[in-house]
Amino acid sequence: MSSLAPVASPNSSAVRDDPNPFEQIFGHYAERLRDAPGARVLVRLAQTARRIPEPLLARLTASVVEIDDPQFIGNDIAVHLFEVSHCDARYANAMAFVSALEKRLRCYIDNPVAASAARGDLQERAAWWRMALNRASELSRWPAIVLTETTLAS
Repeated sequence: MSSLAPVASPNSSAVRDDPNPFEQIFGHYAERLRDAPGARVLVRLAQTARRIPEPLLARLTASVVEIDDPQFIGNDIAVHLFEVSHCDARYANAMAFVSALEKRLRCYIDNPVAASAARGDLQERAAWWRMALNRASELSRWPAIVLTETTLAS
């Protein structure tokens, strides 16, 4: 499994100079969800990702390696970014998002029962969001309308 944070060089500062995976993740979601109500927050996350401190990325990397379930972690990140883009979830910047992610991952490590419950829940929620957003894209209609129609049809 690849590391989120490479080994620091002797001349590295507390904040990374090279790109980190969260710049790419946030940038991808900001582009894909650019018409969403929370698109500005996604752009702010992408713009501030470079300032995530190295120690935070290192702790997060250790948690990711310990959990060793890329789909679970990917679903967690995706669901929370969908909630930023289409719900009321707010983060001041990328560091706040990554700090919250680190706390969730730590909880999953410390409580296997919670992790097991979260795995199923996040998988269902991520699949639902992807389906709703893909359907909205196909119909060229605002996701809120498609989500309402999907909910009412159930």
